[in-house]
Amino acid sequence: MTGAADGFHVETPRLILREFRPEDVTPLLRIGRDRRVAQMMSTLPVRWTRAQATEWIARSRFRGEPGFRLAIEQRGLGLIGVAGLGGAPAMLAYFLDPAVWGRGYATEAMRAFVAAAFARFRGLDVLAADHFADNPGSGRVLEKLGFERLGRGAGRSLARLEPAPNIHYRLIRAKFEARHEIP
Repeated sequence: MTGAADGFHVETPRLILREFRPEDVTPLLRIGRDRRVAQMMSTLPVRWTRAQATEWIARSRFRGEPGFRLAIEQRGLGLIGVAGLGGAPAMLAYFLDPAVWGRGYATEAMRAFVAAAFARFRGLDVLAADHFADNPGSGRVLEKLGFERLGRGAGRSLARLEPAPNIHYRLIRAKFEARHEIP
């Protein structure tokens, strides 16, 4: 992870989590417009326009505190997803291109992202996350990171007609640190 003046940047053996670039708009639109992705996120419309995606990227910039998103890049192959942290309580969010599902990228990216967030934000002691009940893969990723399941609720997505069941989680910093190295 780089210093505060350099933004927020995380690397793993296979991935780079970095600030968005202008050339990321096209692959971001392709991934975000996929109904399998959009319906699992609260704020991604299926009919996402280039102007909306460009504005979304501009709002995603790291400004020294939670409330940002990073591009997830597969080394040598370009953008494959997004990792984000924001809200109160601080909430973790991510999505990946369905073409790379099942390869361990989500776990790899989010483990590194959470470790970097805890290292950068020393006052951050708890993270929240949720996923729609029809997306059990995200639940498995969260559990691998040490998130504990809190219960069920209902969530909204711009890509769904009705609210849908979702599952809420939390991660205590000490529990993550006991299982994973913090840089």
